[in-house]
Amino acid sequence: MSGIETLLQNIDGLTPLTVALVLLAGFIVGIAPSSFPLIAVATGLGASEGTNATGNARMRGLCLSAGFALGIVTVDAILGGLFGLAGFAVLRLLTSALAYVYGLLALILAVTALALWRVIHITIPMLRPSAGSASTLFGAYALGLPFGLSTCPACTPLLFPVVVAASSTADPILGAVLMGSFGLARGTPLVIAGTTAASLAQFRHTRSVMLWAERVGGVLLMAAAGYFAWQTALYAGWLA
Repeated sequence: MSGIETLLQNIDGLTPLTVALVLLAGFIVGIAPSSFPLIAVATGLGASEGTNATGNARMRGLCLSAGFALGIVTVDAILGGLFGLAGFAVLRLLTSALAYVYGLLALILAVTALALWRVIHITIPMLRPSAGSASTLFGAYALGLPFGLSTCPACTPLLFPVVVAASSTADPILGAVLMGSFGLARGTPLVIAGTTAASLAQFRHTRSVMLWAERVGGVLLMAAAGYFAWQTALYAGWLA
């Protein structure tokens, strides 16, 4: 991976090679162990879809996970545009707000997990979507938006050069293309995870198997909530 880091650090413009390197970096980050919280969210949503929906659960799971990933891509692209426009001032502003963002993410995931476990009963479009419903895709998309601000310590060696490249372009469009490409690639494993979970959860023959799939999805979401709660404490300075 050090070779990729070196190549990324030498990015000085928008070329096919540059975009290819950014896509590769994004995909590596997407499958890295430190990206488990995001994969857990996509898997949890897919598992809930497979156990609650009828018909083509795989397609429904694909729509949910794709919507979630597109929310992340949107934020990455917007950040890239801001980096191209305002440089590292954007990064300093984001860092100061990460504690609040992570706290919100932890709360959303915990509530979603409790709903999937049926501990609480609320209406969440992402858990019980209807076929062809625009609100289903939008609900998953809206959930993905705050996750676009999430980072992980192991991602920094690959993400930071992309941020530097976006900032050095001094062009919001080029910056958006670079960061958007990175987000698109790191979102690909999320779509795969969500679609696979929905397909596996669909193959149930007894009530106990269905409940097991729901519990697993809830555990994954709660684990992700725990991770973001820890990140909240870290950025808020409570662990210092």
